[in-house]
Amino acid sequence: MSFAPNSLRLGNAKQVCHFSRLAEFIIFNKYRDVAEQSVKEYLEYFATNKATSKGTKNIELQRQWYLSDNETRKRYMTWQQELDDLVYDERQRTKAAEKRASEAETRADEEKSRADKYEKILKEHGLL
Repeated sequence: MSFAPNSLRLGNAKQVCHFSRLAEFIIFNKYRDVAEQSVKEYLEYFATNKATSKGTKNIELQRQWYLSDNETRKRYMTWQQELDDLVYDERQRTKAAEKRASEAETRADEEKSRADKYEKILKEHGLL
């Protein structure tokens, strides 16, 4: 699969990532249909990860350097962990908000039930 950073979208991260990769697959695999040779070379590289031209070989050399550079790898891993932490924190906030909403709804239902019960008692005793 090609390299294309996914934008950080919170919600169902797996679904977003899957959709992004599917779109990426469809777009990059259209390289055979592109008339412009320079664009075609880049799309082919991103679709197949095979460098066939001078430009894509330069990209591959840079990619290999970044993969082998320990400092870059460490920074990427730190960045990836920060992104994972952001997604986790957002999910926790969403769960907490859903829990509060559910608890508020439960309390409202209980209060209505209690009010209906008191109203019934008052009607039975002719006080209402």
